[in-house]
Amino acid sequence: MSTVDPRSVEEARQQIRALISEIEELSKTDTAEAEFFRGLLERVIEAMGAVAGLVWLTGKEGRVEPIAHLKMQDTGLSDNEEVQSAHSGMVHALMNSPSGLLVPPQAAITSPDGKPSGSNPSSLLVVGVPIDRGEDRQGLIEIFHQPNQSDVERGYLKFLQQVAVVAGAYLDRKQIKTLDTQQSALEQVDRFSRALHESLDPVATAFVLANEARRIIGCDRVSVLVKKGRKLRLEAVSGQESIERRASAVRAIESLARVVAKARDPLWHPDAEVELPPQIEEELENYIDESHSTAMAILPLEKPRPTPVVKPGGVDAVAVAKAESPPKEAPDPIGVLVVEWFSSTTFEGGKRARVELVAEHGRVAISNAIDHTTMPLHRLTSLLNKSKVLTTARNLPKTVLAAVAFIAFIVALTLIRVDLRLEGKGTLEPVHRRDVFADIEGVVEHLETNLKHGSAVKDGELLAQLRNTDLEVAMTDILGRKASSEEQLVATRRSLLEDKGLSNDEKNRMAGRAAQLRREIESLEQQQRLYEHKKTDLEVRSPIDGVIVTWQVRDRLLFRPVERGQVLMSIADKTGEWELEIHMADDRLGHINKALSRSEKEGQKLEVDYILATDPGTRHYGIVEEIHEQAEVRGEQGNTVLVRITIDPTRHEKEELGAGATVTARVNCGKHALGYVWFMDVMAFFQTQIFFRLW
Repeated sequence: MSTVDPRSVEEARQQIRALISEIEELSKTDTAEAEFFRGLLERVIEAMGAVAGLVWLTGKEGRVEPIAHLKMQDTGLSDNEEVQSAHSGMVHALMNSPSGLLVPPQAAITSPDGKPSGSNPSSLLVVGVPIDRGEDRQGLIEIFHQPNQSDVERGYLKFLQQVAVVAGAYLDRKQIKTLDTQQSALEQVDRFSRALHESLDPVATAFVLANEARRIIGCDRVSVLVKKGRKLRLEAVSGQESIERRASAVRAIESLARVVAKARDPLWHPDAEVELPPQIEEELENYIDESHSTAMAILPLEKPRPTPVVKPGGVDAVAVAKAESPPKEAPDPIGVLVVEWFSSTTFEGGKRARVELVAEHGRVAISNAIDHTTMPLHRLTSLLNKSKVLTTARNLPKTVLAAVAFIAFIVALTLIRVDLRLEGKGTLEPVHRRDVFADIEGVVEHLETNLKHGSAVKDGELLAQLRNTDLEVAMTDILGRKASSEEQLVATRRSLLEDKGLSNDEKNRMAGRAAQLRREIESLEQQQRLYEHKKTDLEVRSPIDGVIVTWQVRDRLLFRPVERGQVLMSIADKTGEWELEIHMADDRLGHINKALSRSEKEGQKLEVDYILATDPGTRHYGIVEEIHEQAEVRGEQGNTVLVRITIDPTRHEKEELGAGATVTARVNCGKHALGYVWFMDVMAFFQTQIFFRLW
């Protein structure tokens, strides 16, 4: 009589518990159904030593379909219709079993009424356990195993029942998560619908639709076009506060939307099954070249049909007939919804359904907004509604007082005239200043000992010494070639004088050689003189008397390579005249030029008052000397024009006169109305950004 080792039994139980725990951990992850059940089969087949396995799940229409399988080719089941029919019947019988069955090889399964409902067509034992989620039957785990002792087979069934419980818990958690996701989606759509219907202004509605729809759909960009007059006009783009009407992309999307709206059919691109008309395809290609979209959905938004009115006695049959009857003429769309993706090329994952949902809400909201704004006397009624509070008996005195004060304020702005002073920023600079350039490329080998910022220098004074290795090499080469040519010339002359046995031809040849060497020596001497003159360019000298105004000149130059024409330092004559260099915005130039012309006609100078950053409490005065003819772009200041202003340096303390000191100056452009002086920038904005575009 054989005995069972208790230690082996306990080890087997521990392994089963560990496997069940591992499957439970897998069920708590966010893996897809197919991936989860394949992992479950791999672990179950390995633990049981089974041949193959299948997992069946009930689909949406109630059909039982396989979701995962493993090693089914080892079961010996063929594609024979009779074998598949028997196996299908066995699966349905196992699905209807209370807690699972063991089906021996080639065994039949009978229904409760005694009729055969299926059979095991394989030569393997089938262990089938249904998967339940609560009280609902959701699927089946089917394992093919070699036949074994009855008690071992019952152990297989018991183990698989535990696995089925874990699988049911996985499906239960997944359903809860799906319900949570659906609830979240419903709440998001509800918020979207509330926000969309808050305003009755078509532009505001389009703006909300574009930005909220982008979050609902999960796309990259949403554009909304609204019918204005007889044309569709782009009113809102997600993520943008304004639209540049003259942009080529705006014109392209409006042209594309108009041809799609005329066709009245949604456009989904790319869609290999639909052949587009030539006019739509051409406009679509033009817009894709501008936007670089990889997928697009363009949906015309048609005005919704009226909803039948429900009367106390029931539904109004006449209203139902009107609502269901087709219109005599198909109305033009009231808008177009354009949805774009920049990385996706398909509409999978519910994208198409979300776009259609947003379009349905959008067409109702835009239709209501357009109907509201096209009502007779809409603008007048809106204005009256806003002003009704001001004309009540309680607020009428305050309203009259405010109106009188406002009129007095307008009259004051018009009649009171003050000086128009246009402000600009610049620097204080000496009139006589020069940049010191490098006349030749090289390395700054030496700077004079006392050379530093603020050092006084004289005209022609040595400031720095450069070293040019190429020049030194060229000089050495010239001297070497010259010495060699001179030696050859001496040897040739000696041969002509001392060698008496030379023939006339040899003497002529040697005389020609001597003449050639003399010309070479003369050429080398000329090159030597040029290089000697070039060596003087290595000496950097001051072009004027003045003071070095370059900061940290030694750190910037010493032992550093420089290029020809590079500015090494700047020298300014602080003892001479000074001037202001003011960078005035180019939109101020018209007033300044007019004021300058008036001053010249009157024989006067255009006055400027300014303050220095070194002494902001003291106001100084100067006159406009010159206005440059060309504007230049200067960083954040934009386009500016340089205005040179002459000042009297004797009115400044010596410590105030620092080259490059920041200056704030105001040019007096004469008397103007107080309102114009205060609101000049506002008026310029309206003239350039609004009136110019309307006219």
